[in-house]
Amino acid sequence: MNIEDGQLIGNNIQIKNEEKIKKPIKSLKNFMEYDIENLITYHRGSFNNNPPKKIKEIVLGDLND
Repeated sequence: MNIEDGQLIGNNIQIKNEEKIKKPIKSLKNFMEYDIENLITYHRGSFNNNPPKKIKEIVLGDLND
């Protein structure tokens, strides 16, 4: 999960192997049950534009791909 141009994104372009993406998506699913106001990423800063909604979009989008 990264922040790019002020948007929370899920797919890391460096991770193309489907097996390697399963672990981060599983971790994101755990966040779906919390009411998060501000999400802070390790390298890219914070995101506070409805993080729970965006996390759900990322998880469901990657599960459907």
